[in-house]
Amino acid sequence: MKRLFFAACRVALGFGVGTLFSWGAGQTLQDLFAPNVPRPSTNDPEAVAQFLTALPASAHAGRLVALGAGVMVGCALVRRLSRIRPVEAWALALLFGLGAVADVLRVPHGNALSIATVAIILPAAWMGIRLASRRR
Repeated sequence: MKRLFFAACRVALGFGVGTLFSWGAGQTLQDLFAPNVPRPSTNDPEAVAQFLTALPASAHAGRLVALGAGVMVGCALVRRLSRIRPVEAWALALLFGLGAVADVLRVPHGNALSIATVAIILPAAWMGIRLASRRR
């Protein structure tokens, strides 16, 4: 029971660190590439959809890069903290994937951006797990 609790704590820590990293980097890159596009004042799906359509492609690319980097950081952290059990990092990857699917279902991103948002999770998780793997 104690091992399960600590595994859940490691996954929660990885999710928090990865999410904060990807959010912060995504906001920074978005402000860098689209400084004149104001953010919506509410978290309304319609307001967010209008905001997403106003962003240029470079801002979307920056946010996707930040998402991938956040998933890599979170999965690498969990892989490093869990000694010989990579299943925790893959559980975190599943959690990130479910979050991405929920995000694109809640707010219409357009087909290409929706597919890219969901598709970036698996390769980024794999890279993070491989980077932090103790076996070479």
